Amino acid sequence: MPMAKPVALQHMFRSLSGRDFRIYFFGQVVSLVGTWVQQVALSWIAYRVTGSAFMLGLIAFSGQIPMLLLTPVGGMLSDRMSRRELLLITQYAEMAVALLLAVLAYRGAMAPWVLVVTAILSGVAAALEMPTRQAFVTEILHDPRHMSNAIALNSLTFNVARLAGPAVAGLMLAAFGDVVCFSLNAASYIAAIISLWMIRPAKHVERTRGGGLREGLEYLRSFSPAAWLIGAVAAASFCVSPFMTFMPVYAKDIFKGGPDMLGTLMGASGMGALLAALILANRKTVFGLGRYIWRGFLLCGIASLGFAHNTLLTFALPLLVASGFSLITIVTSCNILLQTLVPENLRGRVMALYTMSFIGMLPVGSLLMGSVAHHFGVQTTFLISGLASLAMFYVLRNVLPTLKEKAMPVLSAKGLFPE
Repeated sequence: MPMAKPVALQHMFRSLSGRDFRIYFFGQVVSLVGTWVQQVALSWIAYRVTGSAFMLGLIAFSGQIPMLLLTPVGGMLSDRMSRRELLLITQYAEMAVALLLAVLAYRGAMAPWVLVVTAILSGVAAALEMPTRQAFVTEILHDPRHMSNAIALNSLTFNVARLAGPAVAGLMLAAFGDVVCFSLNAASYIAAIISLWMIRPAKHVERTRGGGLREGLEYLRSFSPAAWLIGAVAAASFCVSPFMTFMPVYAKDIFKGGPDMLGTLMGASGMGALLAALILANRKTVFGLGRYIWRGFLLCGIASLGFAHNTLLTFALPLLVASGFSLITIVTSCNILLQTLVPENLRGRVMALYTMSFIGMLPVGSLLMGSVAHHFGVQTTFLISGLASLAMFYVLRNVLPTLKEKAMPVLSAKGLFPE
């Protein structure tokens, strides 16, 4: 009995036994904490400068729309060139944007147009980075048996940062101001850059010599399980957009707080996301993840409807934990299944489509929900989100058996069978 806990922890973090993935993991944790510090600081500054929920949506749209337009370029580059070199280029670019924000904040030049332009610049770099990062995991993971665990831990790095970043941002904003937040993010990229230089990725990785995004789309058209996974990620991204966009409104106007309150709200969502990532990391098989996806939509719908007209912080925090848990349950389960099913020569482009669905759908949701909030109030956006989530729960629960039947031949060919 005394050994049960260490064994469980060893199993949960089993992919960290590999040198390259371990270095990559810890480098990304540091860098992503800085990214979340900057993101929270920007959202707070945007609402402080403009006082407009619509401007929050517009700035979020500006940072996320490159994901929708340029992620295919990142996916094609990922399938044609060194993924480590491409990641290094994006890290240098994002560090430069963070330094620019620090200088502009120091000079007091944080006008709305500045926030929009810097959001676009960050979005362009991220559009090239995200699909490459997703595909790069398979290159530095030298034991294929750890694939699902590594993908879950890759999600864990994001969510550890999501939990720590808002809390750090709230403290930094309250104690030192926005200049320190942006400077901290710039410094955090050093960890990611050093870790990428230290990694020795696989030398013989299959690369495509031609084709484009069309081949990825053709794969989705011909293999419906992958298409449904991409669709589920897009729906989840849309449904959680109010939680991602309007927390400054709740922090300032409903809960009468400041940047520390914003950090608390976003940290609660991050706590739920972290819990979901840990549960998924502890799983031994990809079988059963389909049920996780539709249950995630059910939970998201309940959380959104409950949050809509709530004015009590006591109830808001557990609902935010539920929203974060549901989002990461859905998108990470889809990621694990997709990376398990997709052919290696299409991995970069298919993961570009995944990124477009996850991150790229956020600007659509942010802009649409920002307009709805402007005309009908922020609470209405949560009602819409909740009803859409429940609709997805109903559809996915009914279509799952057919999708599983179509996916089984691919899983069996890879030596994966239900336990």
